[in-house]
Amino acid sequence: RKRTGLVIGSVALAVALLGGGITYAAMNLGDDKKNDKNSSAGGTEKSDDPVGAGGGEDPTAHPTGGEITDPPGPAPSASIGGAIADEYLGTWQGEGKDSDGNVVALRRITITQGIEGEDVATTFNSFESLLCTGAAKLVSFGNLMVLESRAVTSIPEDECSDGGEQTLRLRDDGSLTWTSGDGGETAILKRTEPSDTPIPAEFLGTWKREGMENGTSLTLTLEQGAYGEVVAKWTGDGPAYHCEWEGALADANSTSVRLGPAIVTVAEPEDQCEKGVTKTIRLKSTDEAVIGEVGNDDPPPSFRRAD
Repeated sequence: RKRTGLVIGSVALAVALLGGGITYAAMNLGDDKKNDKNSSAGGTEKSDDPVGAGGGEDPTAHPTGGEITDPPGPAPSASIGGAIADEYLGTWQGEGKDSDGNVVALRRITITQGIEGEDVATTFNSFESLLCTGAAKLVSFGNLMVLESRAVTSIPEDECSDGGEQTLRLRDDGSLTWTSGDGGETAILKRTEPSDTPIPAEFLGTWKREGMENGTSLTLTLEQGAYGEVVAKWTGDGPAYHCEWEGALADANSTSVRLGPAIVTVAEPEDQCEKGVTKTIRLKSTDEAVIGEVGNDDPPPSFRRAD
């Protein structure tokens, strides 16, 4: 795997892990030893490892079912000036699930007008330890829409892969059925409105982890920003280390905020800080929040408002 200045690996100092009361051989924001099954910009890749996200979106505000049994809607007519029917245009979001009904991705796709061979879609996909964006060309449009997706950006760097072929089909209720090329993942995507300020105000500010060992601290400062922008700044301090991380916004709604994997920006010493995984913030009150790792069933640690 390609290493960069923002991804700092092996460590030697035992400190309290963000996710619970266990000690860990590093000051980190999550376990970077797991590989996401779905690491593509729009499709899925087979792997034996468990996952928590994929090449699109999985918002808690847009729950989806397991098996898709509803029949597709009738094939709409294409718009003048392009091959794609108006019913498909816009931004869509939903949970990607594997054949067993497990959530493996948070998928968001924006579809614009165009013809075969042109880029007509952008994808934004949040996984357990990856945040991937992509672009997709139109392969064909008839009774359903066929896209070919490729990776554009990757957090961490160079870990997202091309999504390959995927299909979308209009349903009777106006939502879309998204299916990966190999059929291993499906999603019900519902229309959503993009926003430059999607984080509710009550989540914003500085939060400090409770229950840390004497002489250690972990704080999160959360600022407003659009999806994909850096909105989270973490700081971890101890007697023999100082770590700083930053994380991009993956999703936000009235009940939770989802942050992409935290990337190390400052490490003192250089080998004492590790990258993190995707996290979800939920409020317990105006002054208390819990911040858990996607894919981790352990009770999430509590944070208190510090500003």
